[in-house]
Amino acid sequence: MYQCPIDYYIDNLVFNADKSCWAIYRLKGFNYDYLSTQGKVNKLVQLARVYSGIMSYAQILVIPVEKDVQEHFRNLRERLHRNDILYDSAMQQIELTESYLREKTEQLGRVNDYATYFIVKLSEASEYEAVEKISEFLLYFIKDPVNAINVQMNLDTKDILKSKIKAYEKMANKWLDENKYKMSMEAVSTEETQWLFRRIAYRGTGIPAKLFYKTVGREKWEPDVDEVVINQERIVRPYHRDTVSLFEGSIEAQNRSLKVSTGFSTSYQTFLPIVWLPEQNEFPGKEWLYELQVRNLQAEVCIHIKTIPHKSALHQLELKKREINSQIEHIEEANADIPEDLYTSKEYADCMEQELKDDRSPLLESNITVCLSDSSLDGLEKKCARVKELYDDMNIIIERPLGDQLKLYMSFIPSVRILIKDFVMRLTPVTLASGIVGVTRELGDNRGGYIGSTGKEGKPVYYAPELACLQNMSPAATFFGDLGTGKSFNANILIYQMVLYGGYGLIIDPKGERSHWEKQLIVLRGLISTVTLGAAASDRGKLDPYNIYPDDIREAHELTLNVLSDLFGLDPKSDEYIAILEAQKRMEKSHGAHCMLKLAKMLEAIPEEDNLHEAANNLARRIILYRDNGMAGLLIGDGAEHAITLDNRLNIIQLQNLKMPSPETPKQDYTRDEVLSVVIFGVVSAFIKKFALVKRPVPKGILVDESWAISASKEGRNMEEFISRMGRSLYTCIIYNGHSTKDLPTEGIKNSITYKFVFRSRNNREEAARLLDYLGLEVTPENMLVIQNLGAGQCLFKDLYNRVGVLQFDPVFQDLFDIFSTTPTEDADEEPEPETPEPETPEPEAPEPAVPEPETPELPEDKIISKSEPLLDFEFTEDDLFTKEDI
Repeated sequence: MYQCPIDYYIDNLVFNADKSCWAIYRLKGFNYDYLSTQGKVNKLVQLARVYSGIMSYAQILVIPVEKDVQEHFRNLRERLHRNDILYDSAMQQIELTESYLREKTEQLGRVNDYATYFIVKLSEASEYEAVEKISEFLLYFIKDPVNAINVQMNLDTKDILKSKIKAYEKMANKWLDENKYKMSMEAVSTEETQWLFRRIAYRGTGIPAKLFYKTVGREKWEPDVDEVVINQERIVRPYHRDTVSLFEGSIEAQNRSLKVSTGFSTSYQTFLPIVWLPEQNEFPGKEWLYELQVRNLQAEVCIHIKTIPHKSALHQLELKKREINSQIEHIEEANADIPEDLYTSKEYADCMEQELKDDRSPLLESNITVCLSDSSLDGLEKKCARVKELYDDMNIIIERPLGDQLKLYMSFIPSVRILIKDFVMRLTPVTLASGIVGVTRELGDNRGGYIGSTGKEGKPVYYAPELACLQNMSPAATFFGDLGTGKSFNANILIYQMVLYGGYGLIIDPKGERSHWEKQLIVLRGLISTVTLGAAASDRGKLDPYNIYPDDIREAHELTLNVLSDLFGLDPKSDEYIAILEAQKRMEKSHGAHCMLKLAKMLEAIPEEDNLHEAANNLARRIILYRDNGMAGLLIGDGAEHAITLDNRLNIIQLQNLKMPSPETPKQDYTRDEVLSVVIFGVVSAFIKKFALVKRPVPKGILVDESWAISASKEGRNMEEFISRMGRSLYTCIIYNGHSTKDLPTEGIKNSITYKFVFRSRNNREEAARLLDYLGLEVTPENMLVIQNLGAGQCLFKDLYNRVGVLQFDPVFQDLFDIFSTTPTEDADEEPEPETPEPETPEPEAPEPAVPEPETPELPEDKIISKSEPLLDFEFTEDDLFTKEDI
């Protein structure tokens, strides 16, 4: 009969029944797949240093984790504003997306990530360790000698001194400070500690562990304690039954497995200890623990480590070598054949001794056990067969003992030592580290909407760009890659979700690809404003700087100066440039609406005796002539135009007939039409700045298509500098959709980009190498193959936490796919039937369209959920808005 091994826990501290105290830390995870050989060796060394830094005893848990889809979307629903006009539509879409992900999870397997925990036994701490001066301890001893002796002798078995808890807290913080620079980690919370205990009975069932809370509002729960004062000392007296209640369920042994029943679930579990590792494993290439994660075998791993100090380890090795040599001598004297395993043991001992001497590292007594679990016995046996096959191929011996399953089950409880010594191996830190733990393939955040999946496990990826603002970081994002890889399509998804979940959006669309959104994007119908600018007479003056900034003459002057300088190639030292400054000064003293034609009149009004007269007149004539010169007329207003407003939920500015230069064309080689197009596009960037400056309590999203052209104008560069500095405080997330990292004009702007989406770059090896460097990945042949063979709708995504992985975008709904797609169809009159490909990531070699076909059917266009019903000219039923088609 086993008793509960845990007495009490608080925060990340666990007080064991054997009077020891343990601290729990979670590794933040690191990227491993895209490292070079040297980078992987560096990670090996980092892990080995962490193992060497263990004070006495430690436990490592690698736990398969299922993303709680229901919990995620519940939190997303709670953040929506009920008075938002899109509230009902967002709720419907969340419900259908949640259902879609649940079905997808059932198909691919529930486990979609792995969490790694370090559980370290803290040194024996007594009350005097909480005081920093010996004199203070002596004073305490004189004040209360009886209690001091009790503390020293640990006479009270269940009581814990408050000062002792504080001493352990200091020790835990000190250990974290000393080791977090070796491997990024953090202390777990009280709730996460509870989860580590509660989840044990629910392994493999797909049912989330049911946590205890104080209130319905999910206030954190801790085991009840009494705080009493004895002999002037505060003592914590835990209620042991509260801790026992964490381990609910009955355990029944069944051959080589255990059946754990809770009343809510039945879990079948089996434990397989590793009993032998090859002397030298290929590294990198055979990371024997990480391989379980790569193949998503949903295996949990527990490693118990007891350190033997360096000198003691060398002494024990010397004794072992003497024993081996003695056996060899006796066999030789008997003229018998020396067994091969004896030679192997001698060679292994020599190698281990040399490694310990080189690194001056301790020796690790290690017990490594793999736990497999499932909701059915058949499923469990299949997993066992797969794990055994994997380790047989790697020449690793793994056992499945018959009589020790319960003891191994107990040894997986955090802070519980191994109860059986039969499977202990003595390993060097490097050998143990070569298994590689702590790798994460997680992407995105735990706040935003669903945008796609990553990895063979099909882990859902969520994205909330405003989270960067809340964490004091820039929310800017870039989309780079070849043409036809789905950049615009997937950038549309991000902006759409921002608007749907309560934000405002602005899209600069120089290619006119979104003119159909107002009518076809049913959910946002009535909430989209599209401004189309072209060479028509009705559009003249709509981009006049004085029309853009009617209430800010200084901003209008600055924009005008930049526009005319870029348009006419003015030198700041030229007479024309100075004449503009003079005319603007006169303009401020005049009455009436300001405009470009008024500026021309002010230039003409410069007296003949002024040496600027000739230059001013020539410039005025050019301004007036440009008003009737096609697209240039957009820039020259007469003061009677209506200002463009950007107050709707989604605002689209489209520019017709622009002749944008190639990104590779030098600026000095631009044609007249190309110069004009770049200047007009730069003026549009003023709307970006103006939109960002509107104070709103909700996030704003800006998508700039063909963003490389923005940097070609002075006004565009000013906007980029402004957004890079102020985007966080203005709660504004900007997305630059371009082709190359060279689109970003300065290192400052490049360093302000937090979210990086890099699509296939197959046509230019130099650009592919630049993109890898931009992501912070090493330029290796393997990484070059990855970036050159990304499939449709796939990209390398660097998220808020600097994690990089392959993201497969997923629009979920067929109508969004149809609306956002820019790929032409053979017969526009005939509506194609949506394909339903398998959810696995497509093979890189396979031919693909520019964007992937989604896996779920369309939203009907004859229904809508909106609170702006007077804007609609058709009838609808709310329940049918997001109804899926049958596949």
